[in-house]
Amino acid sequence: MVAKRRGGPVAVCPQHPGTHVVSHQRRETKSGPRQVFRCQSSAGETHYFSVVVAADTGAQTPVWSPPPACHDHPDGHVVRDGRYAKSSVRPRQRYRCYPDPSDREKFHRFVPSLPREHVHRDGQSCGVCEELRGIHRGETAVSRRQSWPARVVAETLRDLARGSSYAVASKRAKEATGRSRTRQDRQGKSSESRRAWHIAADWVETFGPVLYEHVDAQLRAEAAWAVAERDRHVQAGTTNPAPVVVVIDDQPVFAKNVAESGKRGGRPDWSVLVLSEVRWAAGPFGLEERTQRLRLVRALPSNDHLAWKLVFDELGYEPDYVVSDSADGQMKAVAEFWPNATFVPSLYHVRLNVTDALFDSPGTFTRRTAKGTAELRAEFRDHLAKLSRVELTAMSVSQWAAWWDHLEARVAACGAPVEPVRKRRGKHEAPIAALLPAFAATPQLPMSTGGLEVAIRQRIEPLLEGRGHAFGNLERTNRLFDLVVCDASGLFHDLGEVVRPLREDTRDSYGWGTPLREVADRQPPPNAGAGRYRSLRDSLLLRDVARARKLS
Repeated sequence: MVAKRRGGPVAVCPQHPGTHVVSHQRRETKSGPRQVFRCQSSAGETHYFSVVVAADTGAQTPVWSPPPACHDHPDGHVVRDGRYAKSSVRPRQRYRCYPDPSDREKFHRFVPSLPREHVHRDGQSCGVCEELRGIHRGETAVSRRQSWPARVVAETLRDLARGSSYAVASKRAKEATGRSRTRQDRQGKSSESRRAWHIAADWVETFGPVLYEHVDAQLRAEAAWAVAERDRHVQAGTTNPAPVVVVIDDQPVFAKNVAESGKRGGRPDWSVLVLSEVRWAAGPFGLEERTQRLRLVRALPSNDHLAWKLVFDELGYEPDYVVSDSADGQMKAVAEFWPNATFVPSLYHVRLNVTDALFDSPGTFTRRTAKGTAELRAEFRDHLAKLSRVELTAMSVSQWAAWWDHLEARVAACGAPVEPVRKRRGKHEAPIAALLPAFAATPQLPMSTGGLEVAIRQRIEPLLEGRGHAFGNLERTNRLFDLVVCDASGLFHDLGEVVRPLREDTRDSYGWGTPLREVADRQPPPNAGAGRYRSLRDSLLLRDVARARKLS
């Protein structure tokens, strides 16, 4: 039942929605005019409640929500008790608890474990929440001592994972909330423009690990199931249709040695090491179909075998196959850390290496344009076209050796030196010959790093474009790349799934978050004569960590 008047329903009792409600009186309050109603429950008890009267629609239906329970006295009587943190942008609600509802002399004050970014004075519509909420419910703050809404933090972390810079993401957060930094520098001038980027950077340090732990637990559970399935096939002596496969690649970052043409050269400042996992699913005809998903993205001072062993150690299991572009550091790390894993050289890079060898042999190519563009002769292009999945799956070991014999014979027939091609043959013939039975038994086994390279172009390079030189903190940069893995796993498709682990993490610590600037690089004294220290460019740090983990 609802209170009736000419023009439609007026109000519904929030505690007894089905009882008889009648209008009692109207009064003026600080929150605006209110209409008081009298409700008589089915048990005969009578009580009064009020709602704000809107100018255009009359009395609005109240949104009732109970106050938060006291942690120490769950059965106590809780009422509002003013606001606290008046110095912040939005004061928050404080509560008073009466452990014994009959004794009004004994009480204590408390605040909820999850702080609210703001609370409501009445229980009506809120322009910030864009919905009807009760007086005890409002936008949740991300943690205590921070007035930023959890929703804005989640949106900012999503933007950072998709390529936004710290400065741009921080500016969006300030515009969305109408905030401004008030920190003053030594000259008394506002340093907001120079230090605003730290807003988003601090959130990556503080809340990035919370989200990554949530995703990492799911990825590790999936990997554990795949490894257990592999072990089951090994014990049964059957062929595993879904082998455990990882694909690895690295991306060098050049931040200096820039020529006038804009081309970077020399030694890279640091490297991004990327590892993806292959997942299998049943196809329409019973065959296994594969997909790739980013698993680990790590920024390290170099891409040598020690760096890759650190990445492998973090993965936590040994795969059946490792697909790579056959870089020396990758091959050495796989041989030392995963001795039972099978190394799969990328066919694209094998073909690229053989093509380079042919270009080193005059007579195997022609020059067609005035700019000197080289092109292989037709017989060599046709021969290299056989380096494909279809051709290799049907080859035997003798046919694979005959492919190299025919290539050397054609090079010799042109009068070109055979040594460059023979050098590549010594590197690639034996590994691929050992893989031919596996290619025939598992036609869907990855044979190149193409899928991972696409992921690098789409997800990693946007974070580095135009600002690769600015990254200097090793741990903060890796936490940023952890957000990329979270995005690749689909976490940011639903912001509610982002806010939920943030709330659970702060609830466990009674609303407190991790202190800021915990991963800042310690700088030398101003008069020490040393330049700015950047842990991401410290190759000695890489070796110290590898030594501490007993990997070197």
